[in-house]
Amino acid sequence: MTKVLLTKDGKNNTVPVSIAQQMTQAFRKSQNTEKGTYTEAAWFPAAQISSLTKKMVELGGDGIRIYFGRYTSDIIDQINKLDYGDKIPSTYAEMNTLLLVVTKLIDGKPRTDYFVDKAYGCGDGEEQPTDPENRSSLCPQQCDDNSILML
Repeated sequence: MTKVLLTKDGKNNTVPVSIAQQMTQAFRKSQNTEKGTYTEAAWFPAAQISSLTKKMVELGGDGIRIYFGRYTSDIIDQINKLDYGDKIPSTYAEMNTLLLVVTKLIDGKPRTDYFVDKAYGCGDGEEQPTDPENRSSLCPQQCDDNSILML
């Protein structure tokens, strides 16, 4: 059993910029490839974050889990065939990405992923969970090169 260390309310979980810089430097150092060929950051528009936060509140969620994923050419093709959302640039192939998932208390278990595949949906009258959020702008294509976290 893993000991749960994160027991506060989540309202003061920032880290100083100097520590954040060390963390991003450690990540870049761990990449076994040339700079510019791996994802250094992901940017989500305010409207997407606000929408996800609103869904979390409306669905009685207790948080948002962030999964790390990776685009392949095949995955990009599948996403770009969907009839909704932004298209993924082909240059994102073999880049890391993030998936944001609403979590909530389900059957007495907190922080349970709460989503449904749109291809299947829920039964009539059931509360509709949300799909995982994705489609951020990735760095190195779109970066804040002047950020201290990029140094």
